[in-house]
Amino acid sequence: MRLPHILLAILVSLCWGGNYVAAKISLSVLPPFLLLMLRFGVIALLLVPFFPRPPLPWKHIAALALLLGTLHFGLMFFAMWFGLSVSGTIVAGQLGVPFACLLGSILYNDRLGRWRSLGMLVAFAGVLIIAGSPQIVVAFGAFLIACVASLCWGAANVWMKHMGKAPILPLLGWMAVFAIPQFALLSLLFEQGQWEAVTQARWPQWAALSYTVVFSTLVAYGGWYWLLSRFPVSHVTPFNLLVPVFGLAIAQAFYAEPMTLQFVSGTVLTLVGVAIIMIRRPKLGVGTSP
Repeated sequence: MRLPHILLAILVSLCWGGNYVAAKISLSVLPPFLLLMLRFGVIALLLVPFFPRPPLPWKHIAALALLLGTLHFGLMFFAMWFGLSVSGTIVAGQLGVPFACLLGSILYNDRLGRWRSLGMLVAFAGVLIIAGSPQIVVAFGAFLIACVASLCWGAANVWMKHMGKAPILPLLGWMAVFAIPQFALLSLLFEQGQWEAVTQARWPQWAALSYTVVFSTLVAYGGWYWLLSRFPVSHVTPFNLLVPVFGLAIAQAFYAEPMTLQFVSGTVLTLVGVAIIMIRRPKLGVGTSP
């Protein structure tokens, strides 16, 4: 990889890292399911008219919309809206990598090996340490929801391997078509005052939503899969480890969230475990943005 390619990989990680704060800003006014309905609605409008449906069965795209769209994003955004800090969300999101490895081993007999097994143990140990820290204890239920969201991310990643290769931007656009009615129904059933929330939202919320659509989705996913199409996965995927680093730094800049020694130690341990998994056998490519 040359310098421009490395800079693009870093830019992608920066876009995904900043998306955690963008989500938190939008959720300060807009409830999670309404926000995600708007997010996927804009994505569908921007992509579907310009890209034909990927050469995949409808049921495969619908299943991905359920796993990655409704379950992963829905639970992760609900956890943030329910009180989980940005830092806690970022760390919980890192569990998607070990969960994907574990599910791949169970469903497809993908041998873990001693290194990936060690990485999983280290990552889960780090999360256990974090779970007992004061800033997580006060929102423990939301933290557990975020961990389940990461499990859904892992399942989505395994499902994408089962689906086979498909152009990512058309896939995201048509996946959004299936996700929109799901979030509309969830918002109708579990949220109130949707119109009031839309009218109360100001430029920070709409700017944050625009960031999520343009930079976290179009720029980041487009750039990530462009790199994966031209370089070995082992050269590209390790840059994904920069996502939590950028995310935590940006979260501190915006919210100055308290960082206890226990939380920092658990975070470092979790990232070390994820790094071992990704470097030893980096076949994960969905991306790790909320």
